[in-house]
Amino acid sequence: MTRTEQLNLLFENWEAEIPEYKGKFIKDGINNEDLYTNAKTKMLFLTKEPNNPKQEAGDFRKWWKEGLKYTFSHRLAEWSYGILNDFPEYEQTWHDKEGFSSAIFYVAFMNIKKIGGKGLSNYAEMERHLLQNKDRLLRQIEIIEPDVIITGLTWKKLRNQLFDKVIWKHSGYNIAIGRYQNTKIIDFYHPSARNAAAASYSLLENVMKSSSFKQL
Repeated sequence: MTRTEQLNLLFENWEAEIPEYKGKFIKDGINNEDLYTNAKTKMLFLTKEPNNPKQEAGDFRKWWKEGLKYTFSHRLAEWSYGILNDFPEYEQTWHDKEGFSSAIFYVAFMNIKKIGGKGLSNYAEMERHLLQNKDRLLRQIEIIEPDVIITGLTWKKLRNQLFDKVIWKHSGYNIAIGRYQNTKIIDFYHPSARNAAAASYSLLENVMKSSSFKQL
């Protein structure tokens, strides 16, 4: 089975096992398996929940094909483009329109919570979904098998509950880094965080090029 087929089977069982998710499940994962497999660095972006108050079912892997919308998807595309191209000057991400718009298909993406939430996440609700689905979430990561995970979970406690055996270290840039099995993790900002776009791009570059990160 391909990774995408494994993920689809996982999602099918996941939705069937949790009544709350029935008819509301929002899939995610590898956006384009061929491109992801051949990427020089296999990246997984891990965030909290879909902004979908109506709690309609959907699939991020299909939504990305409709174009990049909102700050959230543009930040992911910028970071993906930088990583894939060894972080050229920030302005190039906008000049290379084709490369920018396609960068998101070379990476993987997943949420902790698989049903929609509102624009402002509730910690207690996020914790409940994480603890309920921890084994399934780790299985999803296992299938994706990324080289690097960039988290945007906001709450350290949430991060520590999912990766409870990771020993976090300083990157030198006030961003925690660690290793989960064979995968390096960067505890970064959420893509929708109100940080200057160029600043977050530069910060991610500095972290990934730091000796601390390379030595993980």
